Amino acid sequence: MNNMTLINCTIVNHDKIEKNKDIVIKDGMIDSIKNHSSNTKGIDICGMYVLPSLVDLHSHLREPGEEFKEDIFSGSTAALAGGFTSIVVMPNTQPPLDNPQSILYIKKRESEFKNIEIFPLGALTKKMESIEITEMYDMLRAGAKGFSDDGKGTSNPRVFLNGLRYASRFNCLVSIHCEENYLSEGGQINESDISIKTGLQGIPFIEEDIAIYRNLRIAEYLKTSLHIAHISTADSLNLIKDFKKKKVKVTCEVTPHHLMFDETVHAAYNTNYKIKPSIKSRSDVNTLIEGVNSGIIDAIATDHAPHQIYEKEVEFICAPFGIIGFETALPSLFTNLVKTNKIDIKMIVKLLSYNPGKLLFIDERIVKEGNRANLLVFNPEKEVLIDRKFLKSRSINTPFFSKKLYGSVEMTIFRGKIVYKVK
Repeated sequence: MNNMTLINCTIVNHDKIEKNKDIVIKDGMIDSIKNHSSNTKGIDICGMYVLPSLVDLHSHLREPGEEFKEDIFSGSTAALAGGFTSIVVMPNTQPPLDNPQSILYIKKRESEFKNIEIFPLGALTKKMESIEITEMYDMLRAGAKGFSDDGKGTSNPRVFLNGLRYASRFNCLVSIHCEENYLSEGGQINESDISIKTGLQGIPFIEEDIAIYRNLRIAEYLKTSLHIAHISTADSLNLIKDFKKKKVKVTCEVTPHHLMFDETVHAAYNTNYKIKPSIKSRSDVNTLIEGVNSGIIDAIATDHAPHQIYEKEVEFICAPFGIIGFETALPSLFTNLVKTNKIDIKMIVKLLSYNPGKLLFIDERIVKEGNRANLLVFNPEKEVLIDRKFLKSRSINTPFFSKKLYGSVEMTIFRGKIVYKVK
């Protein structure tokens, strides 16, 4: 059904909130938005929020190679349940997405699922080994949206410079994982008093800052754009702020978990808090929240990283890094940041939908007449239990498991068609 009317809506865009509105959708487009009338027939939203659907700049669907954790279908279903209709998937699969054929495979799987936009990033270097850049032009023609060596970062600065220089010809997204591997190797959590108390090997927080500075200097030298993935420290934010002042074309993202959790959670040795980059201090968390509110941070991305239960239910040092995030992103942000008056709901929409859409050069994520009907209905009053029934992902590795959050994605609409609805 590409034609429908949503009545009695509270429209939440990145710049304003409009109450008591009726949205008429025809042929997958928003035909008109009018003041609510009791005479209008349609789906009664009962005053709940209608947002532009979400755009995730950073996720892992594990296909090809690790479909036991997640595949295109299960991951896409989870994304729709979280309100995402456009997702960027990272290339660090098994084998990596480092050639045109692998990109064509992802696009083929997208067409089989049909109800979501999947934007694969190709590997910046072959086998993600930081030795030789990939066939970028051919990968873009096959459907890649940009490039990344996510999970490791491109350790060789000369290779990264060559790759970024070549990618700049195509005006595509280059998302860089910033980690100084010689400093982080073997580390489990942030190096601090907490790492000493727990006996877990610490990761010096400067490993992120050093890598970010190097990569920003290269982008500045080339006069090209660069996107910094999942920042986690106050120093990283301040570096990006300084380079933005110098008019370097840099953007950055932060994950929901780096806006909520601090390193004290590691006292319980819960491996569902083991992520990379590691969770930092409460001071870092507060500074990142300030970075969101000040506009230095451009996007919030889930870094959805599925792992099976048996992989996580082991000793801390043996567990893999990463947590899932599609379904919990909006409810957790709403519960921990919006309801506590730390971040406004309009800013959440800006960083989860409007800005990411602009960075990808896709359809404008604003609920207005003439735009594509990519929408989600969000109930801010409903409490949800994060359990196996709630999660559509193949994996359940989230620190929110068995906990309750406020806010429920009740419906997701993609190109005027209802692609997810709470039963």
